[in-house]
Amino acid sequence: MNEFLTRANSLPMYLIASVIIIAVLVQAVIFLRKAWKHGLSIGMDEAVLKKTALSSISFSLVPSIGILIGVLALAPALGVPVPWIRLSVIGALHYEGSTASNLAKGMGLGELPSSAMTGGDLAAIMFGMTVCILSGTLFTLFFFKGYQKRITSRAKGDPRKADILFTSMFIGMIAAYFGDAVSYLRTVIISGQTRTPNVLPLIAFFTAALSMSLFRRIIDRGNAAWLENYALSFSMLIGMACAVLGQFIFPGMSTFLA
Repeated sequence: MNEFLTRANSLPMYLIASVIIIAVLVQAVIFLRKAWKHGLSIGMDEAVLKKTALSSISFSLVPSIGILIGVLALAPALGVPVPWIRLSVIGALHYEGSTASNLAKGMGLGELPSSAMTGGDLAAIMFGMTVCILSGTLFTLFFFKGYQKRITSRAKGDPRKADILFTSMFIGMIAAYFGDAVSYLRTVIISGQTRTPNVLPLIAFFTAALSMSLFRRIIDRGNAAWLENYALSFSMLIGMACAVLGQFIFPGMSTFLA
């Protein structure tokens, strides 16, 4: 495993990641310049533009903590450059983590991090993570407009129906992750190793959900609109912190026995 991580964290991997990240940053700067010029061309006050840019930067910093958490969470299994690339372009912690884990299990590596991981396994996992995430982009590009019209037409006359339909899809996604957390409560054998029951995923799930509910109440009843951009990241941090504390309350969680 140490040899694999040495290669996964090697200078060529960091150079590849750096090129991709720089391309993303350059694109952001280009769009910022275009937006600034367009704002001036339509008569917007430069002071308003500066205030908007600064507020956008501040609103981006705290939510990006979730990205940093994702990189740190995946680094022990995949090294730093690969998670850094995946979470800096099109990706999210809940998707990248579960996809990498499922691909590793499908290749017989067991749970991540795996001592059997090789460079070829890393390439296969990254290929799967990259190709699969493109499905959402391609769907949005070619089919979302028609899909949105169909949803809107069915909800015509009652806007609440559209909200119910979109919310139902989101709840379905949450239910899938809840089911995954529940699955850790049973003992399973993966690649010849026995995984003992683990309650920590459920602790993280429920504490994060309760935190998000509390933040939502504060936003709605306390007129704290500024919290809207930070609620998700704060909830993730709270859920992960409670899972870490849970390791002391429930020692021996997430262990493998040969």
